[in-house]
Amino acid sequence: MGRRPARFLPALLLAALPLGLSEQAPPATPSTAPAAPKDATQTSSKKSLTLEAVYGERSLMPRGASGFAWRDGSHVTFLTTEGIGPVAAATLWEVDAATGKKRALLAKPTLPPAAEDGKEGKDQKPKSLPLAGYQWNAAGTAILLSAESDLWIWRFNAKREEALVRLTNDTEAEEYPLFSPDGKRVAFVKKNDVWAVDVASGAATRLTTTGAEHVLNGKLDWVYEEELAGRRRGRSFEWSPDGASIAYLRLDESRVPEYPIVDYTPTNGKLEPQRYPKAGDPNAVPSVHVVGLNGMETAAWTPEPDDVLVAPEFSWTPDAAAVSFLKLDRVQTRVDVYLLPRAGGKPRLLLSETDPAWINADALEPPRFLKDGSGFLFLSEASGFMHLRRHAADGSPRNSVTSGPWMIDGGWDVDEKAGVAYVVTTEKDPRERHVYRVRLDGTGLTRLTSEDGTHGLVLSPGGRWFVSTFSSVTTSPRTFLRKVDGSVALLLDEPANPAADYAMPTVELGSFHGADGTLFYTSLLKPPGFDPARKYPVLVTVYGGPHEQMVRNRWMPPSVDAILAAKGIPVWSMDNRGSWGRGHAFEAAVLKNLGTLELRDQLEGIAMLKKHPWVDGSRIGIRGWSYGGYMTLFAATHAGDVFRSAAAGAPVTDWKFYDSIYTERYMKLPKENAEGYRSSSPLFAAGKLATKLLILHGTSDDNVHLQNTMVFIDELMKAKKDYGFVPLPRQPHGPRDPAARYYASQRITEFFEETLLK
Repeated sequence: MGRRPARFLPALLLAALPLGLSEQAPPATPSTAPAAPKDATQTSSKKSLTLEAVYGERSLMPRGASGFAWRDGSHVTFLTTEGIGPVAAATLWEVDAATGKKRALLAKPTLPPAAEDGKEGKDQKPKSLPLAGYQWNAAGTAILLSAESDLWIWRFNAKREEALVRLTNDTEAEEYPLFSPDGKRVAFVKKNDVWAVDVASGAATRLTTTGAEHVLNGKLDWVYEEELAGRRRGRSFEWSPDGASIAYLRLDESRVPEYPIVDYTPTNGKLEPQRYPKAGDPNAVPSVHVVGLNGMETAAWTPEPDDVLVAPEFSWTPDAAAVSFLKLDRVQTRVDVYLLPRAGGKPRLLLSETDPAWINADALEPPRFLKDGSGFLFLSEASGFMHLRRHAADGSPRNSVTSGPWMIDGGWDVDEKAGVAYVVTTEKDPRERHVYRVRLDGTGLTRLTSEDGTHGLVLSPGGRWFVSTFSSVTTSPRTFLRKVDGSVALLLDEPANPAADYAMPTVELGSFHGADGTLFYTSLLKPPGFDPARKYPVLVTVYGGPHEQMVRNRWMPPSVDAILAAKGIPVWSMDNRGSWGRGHAFEAAVLKNLGTLELRDQLEGIAMLKKHPWVDGSRIGIRGWSYGGYMTLFAATHAGDVFRSAAAGAPVTDWKFYDSIYTERYMKLPKENAEGYRSSSPLFAAGKLATKLLILHGTSDDNVHLQNTMVFIDELMKAKKDYGFVPLPRQPHGPRDPAARYYASQRITEFFEETLLK
């Protein structure tokens, strides 16, 4: 249930499979806002949406550019690909922001044939060089790549001469490579130790020696990456600004219990043990270290007691004299920001924050130190909304850079020379994300994007430009290059939308006020040619949990929901209390008792929905995946009479089965909240199941273990309750294999056709 990468995609992809989308609007020109969508009744000449179209070999997801990065202050680069999967041929493009000139830097590059007995493999076909995850060095003269379990450097020079250099050459994978600030070295993790390789000579140095099977240096264990890094990264080390030292996190997971995941497909089966702390179990022991390029440790800190958490990201002071890190208590109600001297000694406390419910630790970042040494910027939710604050060098508060009943969500950056910050926020509408500029003294907040929807931010060095990918429920993604005043300079990418050839459902965003006055947001996926004079069944797609927001004004590719809507089943969703995007009080209302308030809000929304004359209230279905699967089971066992049918994917069935960091953040320790754990569990209400039920679960799910479903099914059998179960062999938390995705979607579609349309 980790945080979304770049704080944009769903957390805990305990999220439902994505909602469908509306008809795509005509392409926008760089100087105009997107055009209005076509009316759904004008789609008679288009193809019908099918499972084969959505989950077949040819995806309906637009194949747009990716990997936007700045080579320098005026040249932006990005990737395009041909084909699908790891064999897809990629091209690296560069655009001059000032002139708009575009050129291919690397056009479908290939690796040299593998050497065999000292000779090049004559009969081997060249392999495509994967460019995903490419990194520029600080000078913009070389990029760092990973391929064939090794590191490669592609060098450029002023004469446009190019050279591919193999930086490492062994059988062990080099993980999480990172250029040093001066570009002279690359650090990486190999066999759980931190290494550095000299780019000029290729000489590699092992900087740490304590790495072992369950002692991780510079990389994260499963629960840290999932719940504190939000899947954004598995790396947990950072170069000092002078390139002479590396700060890293060590995790000793020896005491973490082992969970047995089984691959059932081999003749004798295969055990795939996972170190996984469930609620109340011991976590890995964290410690912070600083090592020089000679392999000598210069500073170290281990917490006492050690049953705490250390956030996985670090930040250095501009003079490289000290490194900052965040420590949290186990249940994440307190965060301490420390500064550890590189030369050694005790860390100094810069600031502390507490919250009676929880601190959204996976949304926090270490301080961003200002280069002039005057202090630092820090993200804080102390006001009730995630905002940027400015502190003096000693940690004392100076001023709020942003403030108000809205939140930063989607990234931020700073132009120190101009004294301004650029932030992506919900200020205009909680369902949207817009880019703003604000002075560091907190004045002059100005919105830079105008089109209704969701915008991103990739600021150029020097702060003259920013790249912004935009989409809405009516507009598929397109990427603009904007000047810092928000005006569009160039349309960088506008991929064709394959879904435009199909008769698509339309999205209708709405809202209602609950009985206590709470404003709730909703979305409705309406079938093509929707007739308000007809009676329709309705499928409720739910997530319901913290850190996810179902109702967003952004484009989503077609999914099983769009297929069901195209078959005549409108799909409805709402964001109940406990969900993301509305501030901490809205989210923290579910403290210590997950499920109950979320279901109450959902039922109030469904009661409102039934008031529409086109809704057949006797044919309401519900489905969700992960936390949404949990909510589906909770609804089916606590309000089953409301729903004719329910489909739960990879559901948590008792919070004692889920991981420590996520669960304890919201539920606290099992021994301190025994009644809350019991009342939040569908397991103890299995005998009250009062609707037709289908459960789907991957047998290799390392996030929500199959144990959840098996124990719940056991209770259903004891209570003589009927159910359907679809195991997905070898599949993780969300089906990855195309055949498994197709099959799972097929079973969901057929289930609701059978229960809601007949």
